[in-house]
Amino acid sequence: MGGPGRGAAEPKEPAGDPPRHRVFVEQADEVVPRVAVAELPHGRVLGPHRAVIDGGGVMIDELSPYFGTSSWREHPALLHPFPGDPLEVDGTLGVLAARGDVSNYHFLLDVLPRLSLLDADGVPAPDRWYLPRQRGFQREMLELAGFPADAEVIDADQVLHVRAERLLVPGLPDAHLRTPPWTVDFVRDRMRPSDLERVPGRRIYVSRGHERHTRSLTNEDEVRELLGARGFTVVDPGAMPVAEQIRTFGEAEWIVAPHGAALANLAFASPGASVIEMFAPDYVQGCYWKLADCVEGLTYRYLVGTGQGPSSGPMAGVMSDITVEPAALERALDALPTATLRSP
Repeated sequence: MGGPGRGAAEPKEPAGDPPRHRVFVEQADEVVPRVAVAELPHGRVLGPHRAVIDGGGVMIDELSPYFGTSSWREHPALLHPFPGDPLEVDGTLGVLAARGDVSNYHFLLDVLPRLSLLDADGVPAPDRWYLPRQRGFQREMLELAGFPADAEVIDADQVLHVRAERLLVPGLPDAHLRTPPWTVDFVRDRMRPSDLERVPGRRIYVSRGHERHTRSLTNEDEVRELLGARGFTVVDPGAMPVAEQIRTFGEAEWIVAPHGAALANLAFASPGASVIEMFAPDYVQGCYWKLADCVEGLTYRYLVGTGQGPSSGPMAGVMSDITVEPAALERALDALPTATLRSP
């Protein structure tokens, strides 16, 4: 069955520096495929990579995509071809666990929207659930999204191999990192407070710290000084409870951040807000532009820093640190809307 809610958006490429970067141009006309819910008698979920295997022992590629792979033959589950026996589960097991669910971005936009798919007409109700909840942000997000506190759960991070009498597996809503609009509608409806609105003049800079090879800014002190003069406050979403992250982004008028999972909170931004996302030249990714495009009234711009472009594949610079020219950042800030009307 197809995903609920609005159809795929058709955005133009965003404004930024350099203009019409090829990554954004290439992604402007993409179509997000629909997702389905599979019911698999005696199906299994295997390993931390969440491979889904049918009752005949065949891995289902559509339900088991993994980062950086182009074929099931490259799936990391195949590096361990002789797993131990699975935990046997009676009845129907609903699967929320997914590749990358250790990241708040993937948990927010791949895991939680699967609740909507499993709640669709014609889908049988699970007797129990298979999902990770070892991390604090996972438990907080589940609670905010209204996941039943009394639900029977098998923790996917403690039990890495399960086989169910009936396995119920939704496809990944965001398998291609293109953010179907209905997923943002779902998390906003479930998790965003009804009284949350933009606060004129509230501006935040999202820091990734100073540790090398983490997409941190190499000249962050200089950037902080520049932004501080324009009224920005430095925030570290990783040190905040999820509800505080939601409110911080929802109240912000301007958001400046290097590319990173904290920008998943753009899903909770308010109409009239603006964001500048900064990249290293050897790794530019359009996922947060696509997310921002799903939020009505949110302005998105990008800024690619200095340095060499990719030399050995699109993922080569995935953790490259970022250096931005202060003058380029000033120009990007000057291009943002300055209206300070409160959102309705």
